[in-house]
Amino acid sequence: MAMSTRAVLIEAGPTPWETEGRIVGNSSLPLTAEAMDAIRHLLEHLQDRIASVYRPAANDACNQTAQIIARKYGIRARDNPNLDEPSLGLWQGLFPDNIRARFPTVFPQWEERPLEVTPPDGEPLEAAIERIGAAIGKIMRRNKGYTVALPLRPMAMQIASGILHGQSPADIAARLHQRQSIETIDLDQQGL
Repeated sequence: MAMSTRAVLIEAGPTPWETEGRIVGNSSLPLTAEAMDAIRHLLEHLQDRIASVYRPAANDACNQTAQIIARKYGIRARDNPNLDEPSLGLWQGLFPDNIRARFPTVFPQWEERPLEVTPPDGEPLEAAIERIGAAIGKIMRRNKGYTVALPLRPMAMQIASGILHGQSPADIAARLHQRQSIETIDLDQQGL
């Protein structure tokens, strides 16, 4: 009997900006001490044997999360820059109220329909879905029959989840602002 292929998505967060209520996007920030403890606690209760871990190399929170996973399972974290969070451009580091004041129509539209709006100097959501989807596909095909950990920032995690569940970009966009600390997804061979 063939082993199933499994993805374990782990949110790499929160960072200090998130605890302050700021927009983070793909800004590279460290985890808070509480986040590091929460991730260690999550891994204590994880039943899976992680065979590999992939992270977006340029993100401190993802790097820290990947290192916690790699140490626990005695593996090496692998880099894939295409797993990085979508860039929110000029909005990164700002508070939502400040953005609403500066962009009174665009920001609420982005919150409601993120596929239709690209933040100034940011990455279109459709492009982020394609980028992350290509990376996820390659990683999962390469690790057929194993369990792979993917420490991701919140939007990248929702995108990866949607891709692994076979959702459309519109369905992914509808869930983009949701948060969850961990999700385990089993893939059938056709899904690979």
